Amino acid sequence: MRILITGVTGFIGGHLAERLNGAGWAVRGLARAPEHAAALAAQDIEIVQGSLLDRGSLASCMYACDAVIHAGAWTGTPGVPEDEAWTTNVAATGWLLEAARQARISRFVYLSSVAAYGVNRAPVIDETARTPLVGQLYPDSKIAAETLVRGAGEQGLATTIVRPASTYGPRGGAWTIGPIEQIKAGSLVLLGKDEGLVNTGYIENFVNGVLLALSSPAAVGETFNICDGVTTTYRDFYMRYAAMLGKASLPTVPAFLARGAATSPGRWLRRLMGKQPPGPWSVHFRFNPSRFSIDKASRLLGYTPSISLDEGMRRTEAWLRDAGYLAAGESG
Repeated sequence: MRILITGVTGFIGGHLAERLNGAGWAVRGLARAPEHAAALAAQDIEIVQGSLLDRGSLASCMYACDAVIHAGAWTGTPGVPEDEAWTTNVAATGWLLEAARQARISRFVYLSSVAAYGVNRAPVIDETARTPLVGQLYPDSKIAAETLVRGAGEQGLATTIVRPASTYGPRGGAWTIGPIEQIKAGSLVLLGKDEGLVNTGYIENFVNGVLLALSSPAAVGETFNICDGVTTTYRDFYMRYAAMLGKASLPTVPAFLARGAATSPGRWLRRLMGKQPPGPWSVHFRFNPSRFSIDKASRLLGYTPSISLDEGMRRTEAWLRDAGYLAAGESG
């Protein structure tokens, strides 16, 4: 069986490629810059050059494939024009779906995001929750792409949507290397008590969930939250990284200032704080009161996260140390 993975040079895409390769799949990874996939190529994973912005390359790279995991996306990187970001997340998903239909692909798994739930503040959010547009580029693009995936499913393509949460672990960017580098630079601040909830997803747990979604007949036509199914506070999550760096505390900004600084009229507060505060969408998540339920994935797929937060952080710290992000004298 041959599978195409987009976003193979990314955190999640790379881990998926390695796991599927180890499980006996012939893995083909789409990479805009193949040199960034040298470690995967060294494991006999086929790397083809192409871009989500190039419709022709998306069709050609699907030749002789049986399945697709669409993990490639614009995830909020600053400096990318809005039309390019929208094309990457939405139009390219449509192009992939059409190419998959023409290539008679047997399974198509789309990696979306819990950001699709928008500003829902319910204590527990499952897959039946509405996903209204919120006027923010990233979540709205994920909602639009999900609509395309469901439409392709209604036309006969065997599709599944997976919504990850805060996925962290070895090689992770936004939820691993990012916080470490921000803490080193003194730019990561706690917002008040920072008791908003992080829905963690250790990378090994997440990959297990995606593989179940790929292989289970019960997953066809369905949407799943895939994370650890438990929460911790942002304060606890970030302080775990601070402890790895030998820090007992982090700078704190009053919550009301953070909320104000995230608005357009709050520009003066940004200067007062002396740091670039989180934007409106980030602030929303920092005060998130919700847990994303994995009951559906457990019931239909048999998904059971096996790596706890403590163990996941232990493994993550070991990798950070080996990779040189933690100095020899720094210790948790």
